[in-house]
Amino acid sequence: MSTTVAIAGVTGSLGRLIAEYLLAKPDVLIHGLCRTPSKLPPSLRDEPRLTVYAAASSTDIPVIQAALHDVDVVICCYLGPTSLMVEGQKILIDVCIAERVPRYVAGDWSMDFRKLELGQHPAKDPMKLVQAYLEEKEAAGQIKSQRPWVGMWDADRQLFKYWGTGDERWEFTTYRNAAQFTAEVAVDKDATGWFSFRGDHVNIKEIAATFQAVYDEEPGLERLGSLEDLYTLMHDKRRQHVGNPKAWLGLFYTYYSLNGQTALPMPLDNMRYPTVKLTTVRDFFARTPKDRIGKFGVLQE
Repeated sequence: MSTTVAIAGVTGSLGRLIAEYLLAKPDVLIHGLCRTPSKLPPSLRDEPRLTVYAAASSTDIPVIQAALHDVDVVICCYLGPTSLMVEGQKILIDVCIAERVPRYVAGDWSMDFRKLELGQHPAKDPMKLVQAYLEEKEAAGQIKSQRPWVGMWDADRQLFKYWGTGDERWEFTTYRNAAQFTAEVAVDKDATGWFSFRGDHVNIKEIAATFQAVYDEEPGLERLGSLEDLYTLMHDKRRQHVGNPKAWLGLFYTYYSLNGQTALPMPLDNMRYPTVKLTTVRDFFARTPKDRIGKFGVLQE
């Protein structure tokens, strides 16, 4: 029996990867919802099991209804302003309910935002609001949801920069692993609730040691300050550049990744889907030329 999956935001990086992994399964059909179908690569545009629905906006309800009609699960891959991430997702959830879609995969793939207070990490506020909305709909028995969990290298100076003591651990998962786990959750009809998936869990000292082992070069390490210094800096930057999140958002992600508040709950759910081969930091270095690391981040592939 086939499974029909709707991907909202199918032209984004993660949406395309999820579509590729779903199409590797023989009994999956995809409804791809997007604004600009031409952004899809030819391999997906020409795929007979992928039907594309072009919506003028996240409020284009007739097109969204058509895309969600007769599907088994919806995956939200929206990425954009708060209006899209909150109101756009609410519309998507409401159409899911109207079209009797039984399951919804919420659009967030990094850190356990449930442990944050509103306002602590601005980029995660939309997901906390959507979480509350989903829980309200779940309590009414209208839908079930799944929530999968997705620049420290200075190439010019050949060193890793870090905040804190250097012993704080990062939780790393590649885009591809995040897409693979999401595809598995989508076709697993018993998958409901919260899931924790993680590729690696290492501190900056271990990352530097792995770098040396793989490339046979010892990188430098530069401490930028304590976590308290980082907290002060990120709020100062936000006040100075309130309209330009690029100036401060990365600092917020770094702080809440390192301070332990948003660590994934244990035990992990990695072994629920043993066919997904996890990419560790060592794996990433082993398959990535050193001169490409500064361009694409430490563990993005």
